[in-house]
Amino acid sequence: MGGIKRALFAGSTGFLVAGAAMAADAPAIDQQRTEVESVTVTGIRPGEPASLKTDIPPLETARAISVITAQTLQEQGITRLADALRNVAGVSRSSTYGYFDAFQIRGYDAAYGSIFLDGLTSGNVAGAVNELAGLEQVEVVKGPASVLFGASPLGGVVNLVSKRPKAEPLLDVGVATGSYDLREITVDANHALTKDGSLLGRVNLVYRDADAFVKNSHSQRIYIAPALTWKIGADTRLTLLGRYQRDYDSPWSPLSAWGTILPSAHGPLPLDFDVNSRGAERAINNLNAKQIGYVFDHRFSDTFKFSQTVRYEKRQTYWNRWMFVAGFMDDNVVDGVQQGHVLGRYLYGPFFETDKEFGADSRLTATFNTGAIGHKVLAGLDYHRMRNVNAGVGNYNPSDNALDILNPDYDAPHVPNTDALSPTKGKTSQLGFYLHDHITIGEHLTLTVGGRWDQAKSGGQEDKKFSPSAGATWSLTPGASLYANYSKSFTPTPSWQTTFDGSLLPPETGQNIEAGLKVRTEDGMLSGSIAAYQLTRQNVATDDPDHLFFYVVTGEQRSRGVEVEGAWRPTTAVVVTAAYAHINAKVTKDNTLPVGLPLANFPENSLNLWGKYTVQEGIFARLGMSLGLLYNSDKHLYEGQLYTLPSYTLLNAGLSYDLGPWDLNLTADNLTDKRYFPDACCLDRITPGAPRNWRLSLRRSF
Repeated sequence: MGGIKRALFAGSTGFLVAGAAMAADAPAIDQQRTEVESVTVTGIRPGEPASLKTDIPPLETARAISVITAQTLQEQGITRLADALRNVAGVSRSSTYGYFDAFQIRGYDAAYGSIFLDGLTSGNVAGAVNELAGLEQVEVVKGPASVLFGASPLGGVVNLVSKRPKAEPLLDVGVATGSYDLREITVDANHALTKDGSLLGRVNLVYRDADAFVKNSHSQRIYIAPALTWKIGADTRLTLLGRYQRDYDSPWSPLSAWGTILPSAHGPLPLDFDVNSRGAERAINNLNAKQIGYVFDHRFSDTFKFSQTVRYEKRQTYWNRWMFVAGFMDDNVVDGVQQGHVLGRYLYGPFFETDKEFGADSRLTATFNTGAIGHKVLAGLDYHRMRNVNAGVGNYNPSDNALDILNPDYDAPHVPNTDALSPTKGKTSQLGFYLHDHITIGEHLTLTVGGRWDQAKSGGQEDKKFSPSAGATWSLTPGASLYANYSKSFTPTPSWQTTFDGSLLPPETGQNIEAGLKVRTEDGMLSGSIAAYQLTRQNVATDDPDHLFFYVVTGEQRSRGVEVEGAWRPTTAVVVTAAYAHINAKVTKDNTLPVGLPLANFPENSLNLWGKYTVQEGIFARLGMSLGLLYNSDKHLYEGQLYTLPSYTLLNAGLSYDLGPWDLNLTADNLTDKRYFPDACCLDRITPGAPRNWRLSLRRSF
């Protein structure tokens, strides 16, 4: 790291501002705090999901929603979305290449079309890496969410909620250091811009520079997220939201299965082995993203409320000299052990891509009674448009850029593809209308019925679909309720996902049947949920095993599972959270894959435990100690063929100290230095997990 970066980091340490320490009795995940206060009056409150778009009480929500607050992210030292989602039952990493935001929800891949920002789709392209410092919380809506979000994966969606201006002044500045030469500076500044408080401003800033556990890897990020709220009147407000993100990265690539999860005659590959580098020519993956939008809210009366969210985003991506495993050129397996040592590699790049994305969601809420029956009707119209231009080449002859793992010559010149760059343009659009009614009948029964009509266009193909949804809850006690729902999903495939003969793929469809129990005691000591579901998925696009970068459509898949999430606060000093999931996902109908074949890249059983104890009295008062456990069972690869990723258990720990205006937080992941592999792609690209690592942050609040 250069002297300028060190000087910037060192100079900021004398200028720290960090928020007060987080309360020890707050849960890491609050599944049951689902009452949404109207954003027309108060805005988003931490722990309460904005995904429902209405103020439905918590125990009347016939849907599983998990919320991860900014407090949890800070306490656990989390800066990556994949790490945040380990707190949610039924969500696991999928084909991240060690870098991307990609995950499975309830056994189904959710890499594309599953990430939303403030209710609008955002960053759903390969290579998306979202910044968490500018978020109030991360929400996971499980099961089909088409009725609210339009075309989206069957397993569920992730909604990121931006930090917004508040009435109370705030100025937090923090620095962090840690493993792999981490240097980080964060600023969160909020203040009223007028004396009467009608104009509020907030800005979040991040500078992060770090290496990785793999040799020759590096990342640098600059992130700026300004926000401005204008309280036009008692019932009207307008919030402008902006974001700028610039990433300069030299990412690392996955390793071969031989030497990681399969035996090699040359022993295990070191986890820090560099597949990418060509001497000084590091791999490149750069991103420049800008967005501007607004959220407008107006309350006409106690009956009618109107909200509108609009955003425009432009992303520019550049890849070059990025290598990926392509098997061994001297492949020779004897008694199940690989004898080869010359690794074939594909070269990606140069590749340029520009995405221009526009989204708008307008919704009207009406609250009224028909006799003794209460209604809360939500009607909305949304539109999404994506324009894409990309140009790129690659060398997919694995022998041209081969690498001897026993004697890697990183100074050998790479062999590029000399073909001229040929720009390709793509465009997609979606128009949807949704309507649903939350009906209250007596003191115990609520019904939610509705549906959505979509018109989606992609690559010259147009699809129209109606997606119904119905749910019910029954109140057992003031703190417990049963729920059940049925819903359908509709997901057009991207225009770049084609068969080998160039044909466009049909849209993916799915259905969900779900039932569960929700609990939230009045004293807040216990909150949690249990859910059982069956998801059925048709027209699934999967990698063509015979043709690189092309896809085939499988017939039908089914996922059945059980999820348990909860938070327990026996005293003000102790909080314990848990998330467990059991998933059975397999092929049920297909012309090529065997029926009963397990689906890929999800653990059949997963468990996440986290607990924190905060000293209440004495000289160590406000000292917090936390411990976490993450377990994932085996994962099948590529629909169960060839081999599996082995199970693993990780231990994480943390220490925090609230010193009034100062907050010190130390976290350590993978305490036992476990060698593990959390996800994979394309049979022979295995993502290694990070060895033991630590992060120390210091914040101060004025």
